[in-house]
Amino acid sequence: MIGYYEVFGFLLFLIYLTVMFFIAHIKKDISIGNFTWGGAVILFTLYSFITHPISLLHLLITTLILIWCGRLALYLYLRYKKGADPRYVTWQNHEGRWHLPFALTWIYILNGGFGFIMSIPSLLINYSTDTSITFLAIMGLLIWICGFVCESIADYQLGAFLKDSTNKGKVMQYGLWHYSRHPNYFGEIVMWWGIFCIALSVPYGWLAIIAPIAVTITLLFVTGIPMNEKAMANNPAYQEYKKRTSMLIPWRTK
Repeated sequence: MIGYYEVFGFLLFLIYLTVMFFIAHIKKDISIGNFTWGGAVILFTLYSFITHPISLLHLLITTLILIWCGRLALYLYLRYKKGADPRYVTWQNHEGRWHLPFALTWIYILNGGFGFIMSIPSLLINYSTDTSITFLAIMGLLIWICGFVCESIADYQLGAFLKDSTNKGKVMQYGLWHYSRHPNYFGEIVMWWGIFCIALSVPYGWLAIIAPIAVTITLLFVTGIPMNEKAMANNPAYQEYKKRTSMLIPWRTK
């Protein structure tokens, strides 16, 4: 049954999306929407955490989401400092007079909706009264840690590679990138399957499967790997790298 807390939480969500929309509109940069979905996950997670009795399982999922979002926000902020994301600049210019409805759709429907979907695991856990730490929760935590470490190392290695001016025009294929063309995306996907595993500890936790499926589909077929692979399509060195290196799962090179 939907009660006062749920209605108020949804209103907070709408206010948050409105603020993000006006920031993007005033700055004329819809790439700010990159921050929106992660912020929505934090909003729902923290709100459900503080408005219900707290247990160790609630604390676990909320902590993992906070760590995940903190790392993501820092990564996006550092990238944003270098300038607006060129993908969104292209879209924004292409839309022309349709910029306003396009921005509304991007902020409210795409990022807002995606943020809600990714919040489902933490909502199911924080609203549950059956909060014992099960074997599935422990396994999920270990899976999440593996994904987090993999993504963090991959992003650090890529960042260090790009900072070195001598690597300009070269293809990153060292460290984890020697075994996978997208180890950071692999880590992100693994993290969310770990969170799903934790959600299986509570009633109806199987519904949380929508979150890792959404992340997996998005990174494999929508904005993640396809966009990056397309950007490197005309790079001969990358095409050679592509022939011998696994696309996602770290594996031995051919």
